[in-house]
Parts: sequence; structure tokens; C-alpha cells
Amino acid sequence: MLRIAVIGVGWAGTRHVEAIRELGRKVVVDCLVDNDADHLRTKAYELGVGKTYTDIDDALADPEVDAVSICLPHALHCQVTMATADAAKHIIVEKPMAMTVEEATRMIEAADAAGVKLYVAENASYSPMAQFLRGIVQSREYIGEVVSASVTSGFRGVPYGYAGRRAWLSTPEMGGTGTWILHGIHQMARLRYVFGEVETVYIREYRTRSFTRSDVEGTMSGLLTMKRGFQVAVLQTCEVRLKGTLRGYVIYGDRGSIRAFQEGCQVFSEELDEDPLQLSYPEAALSEYAQEMEAFADYVVDGVEGSTTGRSERRSLAIVQAGYESAQTGQPVHLKTRFGEL
Repeated sequence: MLRIAVIGVGWAGTRHVEAIRELGRKVVVDCLVDNDADHLRTKAYELGVGKTYTDIDDALADPEVDAVSICLPHALHCQVTMATADAAKHIIVEKPMAMTVEEATRMIEAADAAGVKLYVAENASYSPMAQFLRGIVQSREYIGEVVSASVTSGFRGVPYGYAGRRAWLSTPEMGGTGTWILHGIHQMARLRYVFGEVETVYIREYRTRSFTRSDVEGTMSGLLTMKRGFQVAVLQTCEVRLKGTLRGYVIYGDRGSIRAFQEGCQVFSEELDEDPLQLSYPEAALSEYAQEMEAFADYVVDGVEGSTTGRSERRSLAIVQAGYESAQTGQPVHLKTRFGEL
């Protein structure tokens, strides 16, 4: 059993503990770590974990800890990953794995030098919708070869913010971020999982007059050119309340098209009658969070590379960073030209 210290016991840390418990194999929670002693005491009791630390260094020095789960503010991911690698512990870090591609590269190099595995807790790639669409795109079932696609995502209306301990998520001075990196990183990871790698990023930023925040983006939209040549239109917004079928994927193929959302999808195909075929996604035995934990354990123990390794999610981060840079300059960003081999 891989013994994990969960560092940061907020929403994400709690979800990691629950996912490990759901999995019930390969991984076990060894201890919880949080610098808020009162909160740590409450969560340890709630989650039934007996061993706790208020200092990360103490957890890293614990010989019973094999790996750490980093569930801290994003600005701390690089620093704590480097320290964890120095302590020769394996690492699973919440998304986004870092604030910049340069930080992500430092993290990957540190893990390689220490001989430990670096994985990213990016659950979107393990969702039933992602796995179903990947299969459709690869098999060309129903729709044939992909011609074009669009991806629309939005998580909340205005004002953009979080309450309580999660307030840092949308507060830049606390290491928080806007919707493009905080939520869009999910979409870029899933988009890559479904369609393959991105070559060029062209994104524009927009704020409506009703969007009162000037320190974070309201809406990011534009075009991604895939390495296979077709384009994907993307919309990531925190200004629009997208519900039901308004959020998700539309994929156009040379033999049919598919509209996919969280609950299921509609297939329009030359092989079908005029009415679309309504499909549900196959049920998974495990939640996407438990699946990512098992993938991490398999990576550490057996060397099996899952879909969200550090190197993979550096590519997702590169799309996001290129999107910000494209929005600033008004020009497309070619990923290989900008970042080299990723």
C-alpha cells in the first residue's frame, strides 16, 4: 500500500481522502497536514485520521510516508513539490500543477533528479464524458473523422468569488486566479485527452459592463488549432450561467456530429434517422477522483503512465499560459515556438 500524506485539508484535500477511501486498494492515507491547527483537528476527527502535522517538513521527514498529495494554494505547488522531491517522496499535486510552464518544468526536473514520480490530480480526464468522447474520436464511430469542434464551459455567474477558506481561489494576492486557469485548466486537460495535442492558441478576453472585477478575466474565447489540423472553438466564462446542454462539446465529423454534455449526448449521423440518437455514458465502477488516485499508484508502483502525468499536464498549462499571452498581444501563440518541446 502506498502511504500518502495529504497536505492541505480544504475541499480538495478532503476529496483526496474520500477518493482514497473509495478506491480501497493500493493507497492509504497515512496522515493529514495543515497549518491551521484547529481546522486540522476538526478534519482529522471528521475523516477518522489519527496522525496529523501542522508543519510540512515534519511530514516529509516521516519515514512512514511514501508520497504526498499537495492540495495547497496554486502559488505554493512548485515550492512544496521541490521540497517533496528533495525528501524522496512521490508526488500527486492538484491542478493547475503550477502557475507557469517554467515552474512546471522545474518540478518535473526535480522529480526526475530525485527518482520519484510526479502526477497531477486532474479529474476531468477521467470523467465518463471524456472517456466516451475519446473513444468516439479514435474509433470514428457515428461521426467519422473530426472536421471541427467547440467546447463551452462556465462554472458560476457574477460576482466571481468563493467564500470562507476557499476565498483564496479567486483572490490573486492570495495565489488565486481567474476562470481561465482555475477552471479552464480542466477543459484543456480534457480537450487534449479527447482530441490530442494543440499546436496553436488564439484567445481573446472580454468583460461585460456588469462584471465588476478588474483583477481577473470574465470571459476567454478563441480558437485552438490541433496538431491534426482541425480547429476547436473554446469559450471559458464566469459571466454566464451555463446549465444543462449549454455547457459541453459539439463535435462535427464528416459522417455525423455529436453534442455532449455531462449527463449524456445526442448523435446526429448519416446512419440514423432524422431524430438524434440519445446516448448515456457507460457507468464507471469508480469516481473520477478515485480513478486518478489509482492511476497515481500504478504510476509509482508499476511505472504505468496514466493520462495526467506531470509532463502531460505541463502541456495543458502551456495552453492556458499561451491563452493569457495571446489575449495580451492579440496574436496567436505557437506552442512549440513559445515553449520548445513539451
